[in-house]
Amino acid sequence: MPILHVSSRCCLRVAVRAAGWLCVVAALGTDARYALAEKPDAAGVGGGIRRIVGEHLTLYTDLPPSAEVDALPGLFDQAFGSWCAYFGVDAQRHAGWHVRGHLMRSRERFEAAGFVPAEVPDFTSGFALGDQVWCYDQTSEYYRRHLLLHEGTHAFMQTLLGGVGPAWYAEGMAELLGTHHVQDGRLKLNNFPADREEVLKWGRIEIVRTDFAARRARTLPKVLAFDPRVHSENEWYGWCWAAAAFLDGHPRYRARFRGLHKLIGKPALGNHDFNEALVRSLGDDWGRVQEDWQIYVANLDYGYDFSRMDVEYAAGEPLPADGARATVDADRGWQSSGVRLQAGKKYRVSASGRYQVDDAPRIWWCEPGGVTIRYNQGKPLGILLAAVRSDDPQSSGASGLIRPMTVGLESVLTAPRDGTLYLRINDAAGSLANNAGTLTVRIDRE
Repeated sequence: MPILHVSSRCCLRVAVRAAGWLCVVAALGTDARYALAEKPDAAGVGGGIRRIVGEHLTLYTDLPPSAEVDALPGLFDQAFGSWCAYFGVDAQRHAGWHVRGHLMRSRERFEAAGFVPAEVPDFTSGFALGDQVWCYDQTSEYYRRHLLLHEGTHAFMQTLLGGVGPAWYAEGMAELLGTHHVQDGRLKLNNFPADREEVLKWGRIEIVRTDFAARRARTLPKVLAFDPRVHSENEWYGWCWAAAAFLDGHPRYRARFRGLHKLIGKPALGNHDFNEALVRSLGDDWGRVQEDWQIYVANLDYGYDFSRMDVEYAAGEPLPADGARATVDADRGWQSSGVRLQAGKKYRVSASGRYQVDDAPRIWWCEPGGVTIRYNQGKPLGILLAAVRSDDPQSSGASGLIRPMTVGLESVLTAPRDGTLYLRINDAAGSLANNAGTLTVRIDRE
């Protein structure tokens, strides 16, 4: 679906065919009319094409009238305000900004009517060029809107920001600000989906989950290096969304990520410089960012709770001869036990307590052995999990927190590495808010 636009001050267009996706590099400046190309005469409407006019979008479509389709220009008008707010653009100053959109069932019909100029190549789902966008109709109402908002984000960034940045940022931002929720006619952009039914045919979370399960997960530096001329898999667009959603959603990194758009359109700034600027803005947090990214990817779920999944990394102390105790909150992700383990040594970990793991249709009570009528990631809901995080995580590659060990009521664990023991109950990253209570864990040498 997405079309990649990477901008500079010159005028360059290159189309690359990649596994059914059309990736376009379009370099544009801005002008007073936000326009790129001449518009066909309005008299050309006909032959099954109709026009729906909004404040910021004139939509030409060959779809029959319906409440859903006819509401699109109004939703696009709301999106304009959200885009302006996100990127710090003065909406009143650019009140005349306008996009011509084409929602097509038949491209041939639009070509015959003169709505598809010669410079628009073949594409699979959507294409944006300056102040014009083209979208094929989709099989779900959600994804039809998503595609129009995705391409609208490209158009907004091209014309009002002067560019779209490197590939991962261009597609990540279009996905981030195209993912939305509509309730009672009100549009919310940058919406992290709460459940699958809310975003039918979207599938970005499933892309990341599938790749992680198959051990094909992308590191964050690899996503930042995304080049559509080299990487032909469609899955990369899911990873671009995941990166943008992570950096925008995580409370530690959000402000620095949202400042990146100020770099777009600077003539001397290349894609590598853009990425370097991101790394510099994260400073000493860069190592932590990469580990947080691994935990996010390993636990990605609808409604991902960034605040509750945020890990307070705290190095442990050697285990006392008479053992140690730790308290684990049921409504948080990984938590340090305060105990340091030695690689190859065996430890007995036992747990007790009663805590809540759901509140609908009534409170679900649980003990450390878990609730076996519901599972998460192949393990009983609420069961106690453990992991050992290296004392030197930056030199150890994969974080020890992405492959947990099952404890339950009691287990003997062999420490896979020197490091601190971390604990949590097994629950989806989007379902922690309805948990409550604590459990007590005892750690002894075996």
